[in-house]
Formats: sequence, structure tokens, C-alpha cells
Amino acid sequence: MQVGTDKPSREEVEGLDYSFYDEFTPNQDISVLDFQKEGRTKIEECEKKGKDLLVVGGTFLYVKALLFPYYFPKEEKVPHKSKYDSYSLEEMQEELKKRSPETYSLIDTKNPRRVIRALEQLDDGTKREEILSQNNGKPLYPCKFYGIQIDKDEGNKKIDDRIDKMVKDGLFEEAKKLYLAYPISSRPFSTIGYQEIFACYKEGKEPDETTIALIKTHTHQYAKKQRTFLRHQFADLLTLGSKEEIRSLLEKELSEKRE
Repeated sequence: MQVGTDKPSREEVEGLDYSFYDEFTPNQDISVLDFQKEGRTKIEECEKKGKDLLVVGGTFLYVKALLFPYYFPKEEKVPHKSKYDSYSLEEMQEELKKRSPETYSLIDTKNPRRVIRALEQLDDGTKREEILSQNNGKPLYPCKFYGIQIDKDEGNKKIDDRIDKMVKDGLFEEAKKLYLAYPISSRPFSTIGYQEIFACYKEGKEPDETTIALIKTHTHQYAKKQRTFLRHQFADLLTLGSKEEIRSLLEKELSEKRE
């Protein structure tokens, strides 16, 4: 999943103590709860050794769950059988939007698993925003949060350029190999990019310019949700103009810490 996840290359991570890099196969069902447990083990190992570490990339929900006292409902994983299995994604999205607009605005509604989970939580009388409200508080570890401040339109252009590059680098070819090698129900294949391409394969079609446009639209929508999540869940976030500024600041702070 090198192209579709745009993960660092082997050359880029050479010499780094890098965790969660090519450690799981696409058909391993790794949830945010699994990530929380394994990630905290890594953090605690570094703390014991007096090491600093960076948590980068990924969905901000995973970062939040890793670093804060994060509450999960009792049934974190979607049951194998659900009354929503017969619903289309569009029908589930409409149901969720009608029952809880707040929840709809907070989750990745392109991910069927998360929409089903949100609907089932509503069935149990729990709204997603109520769960998030229980997760306020101070981080479990001494840490700082840095982000890049970018204009929305500029950000969307960067998204579009990145997706064009991914297609050029072989996204469709990679997806085809994965489609033939693993069960289509594998968790990573519900993510943006793969889900649109796999939908074509299921219909006996090849992905085309329409597929690319759909991936871009869904990614823009997801980026908007991520910005909303950042504003609500990371009050102490320090935003800077570029990754170079963040790197410079980190180098300065770490150098002062070690003096």
C-alpha cells in the first residue's frame, strides 16, 4: 500500500527508529483501540530510555486516542452482523445525518465501518459528540502539538496535485494487485482512494478520470472534517507556516533541552 497511503519510502526512514512501518498486512484488523494500546507501549519504552519521539501523520482521532485519556464505548468493533448490513452507504449517511448532524460532521462518513458504529451507538443512546466530550483533559504524556497553517484553497490544490502524482506513480496498478490478493472487506480498503477504485472493479470497470475526481472530492471533504476535529480537540495546537518552520523550532527546543 506504498502508493495509496503515501507512506515514507525506505530511503526516507533509513537510520530512524520508526514504529508502525510495514508491520501489518492489509487483512489484519487493526483498530484505533489496538493502535492506542501498542502505541502507548512504544511511548512508555521511550520514556524509560529518556528518548524524545515524534507522532506524525495519520488521522487525528488516532493521535487523540493515543495521547489523551480516551474513552471507548463498550462495543468498539462493529459486530459481524448488523441490521445496517443491508443499507447502502448513502442510506446510512442520510440516516446518520438525520439522527445526529453533530456526529455526521465529526466522523469520516465515507468509511462504512465508522458510519455503522456511529448508528449503533445512537441505537444504544450514545452520540459521538458525547463520547468525544468525555475525552477532554490533559495529555497522558508531556507533549506539544504542531501543525501547518494553510489556506483551504491552497490545501485543496496540494491534495489534487498529490492525488495526480499518486495515480502517475501507479495507484491504480497497486490497487488492482491488492484487490486480487486480499479480501475486499479488509479494513484499509474502506479508506479514500482504495474504496473508489475498488467500487469500479466490483462493477467490472476500470478506474478513470471520474474515479480520480471522486477521490479528490472525498479527500477535500475529509480534510474539512480533520480541520474541524483539530479545532475542537487540540486547543493547544501551535500552527506554523511550513514544515521547515516546525523542524527548525523542534531542533531549537531539543537542542536547548539537551544542553
